[in-house]
Amino acid sequence: MRFVKETVGVLWRHGRSNALGTGREQTLVRDHLRRMRRPLTVTSSASGTAQPATAAATAEVPKPAPKPGYVRLKVDGKEVDVPRASTVIQACQVAGVNVPHFCYHERLSVAGNCRMCLVEVEKMPKLAISCALPVMDGMSVITDSPRVKKSREAVLEFLLKSHPLDCPICDQGGECQLQELSMVFGSDRGRYYEYKRTVDDKYWGPLIKTVMTRCIHCTRCVRFAEEVAGVADIGTAGRGEMTEITMYLPEKFYESEISGNVIDLCPVGALTRKEFKP
Repeated sequence: MRFVKETVGVLWRHGRSNALGTGREQTLVRDHLRRMRRPLTVTSSASGTAQPATAAATAEVPKPAPKPGYVRLKVDGKEVDVPRASTVIQACQVAGVNVPHFCYHERLSVAGNCRMCLVEVEKMPKLAISCALPVMDGMSVITDSPRVKKSREAVLEFLLKSHPLDCPICDQGGECQLQELSMVFGSDRGRYYEYKRTVDDKYWGPLIKTVMTRCIHCTRCVRFAEEVAGVADIGTAGRGEMTEITMYLPEKFYESEISGNVIDLCPVGALTRKEFKP
């Protein structure tokens, strides 16, 4: 093709009467034009012969239907198939989309406390929490719209309103989910001038040190104690801003062999290990 163009251009520049030249130049141009006019062909798998392509043959092959018990939905424009009993946040994980959250844990029941996992669903008037919203066939989920980002910023602002600014001395510093998300959705200053809420520390046994002022009330520890450890002695007391995570019978809780796992479940520095304290 390049040779043909260069040849034709040279012939025109030299002002020859026959712009396409003679002999070999004409043969090259004629063969090239013949190939350009030739219809697209496809090879038949049955006969192995080339046949002219049709609109049906060149059309995109539709994806097969989802397996029985699965539904198909879109997450930020990407189609995924998930089990029918899944939630939207699980579908987002399958699609490779990270939805920020605090209270959600795949091995615990759904609480929907933090409201950080809000997403936008087409044809729904309000934002929905993805950890508690079941998937539906044909659903279209948007996780990064301006409306979603604004709601996450507002939720994080309320969480940081009463959270102490002690990240440099916090044992969870550098591994704190609240600290990480505040770098993404947080602001460099607050709009509240009230005094921060303070809560007395609790005694949770010889292994767990509590700094309850850092607690964001995700209730992961409450659900773990009841559903996994089998010791329903942790719960919430109070309402609104006065809510606290408290324990009814501390002796019964730390008798459980797996009670110390609440340290790893805590997304902030409210529950840490006593072994590393002086």
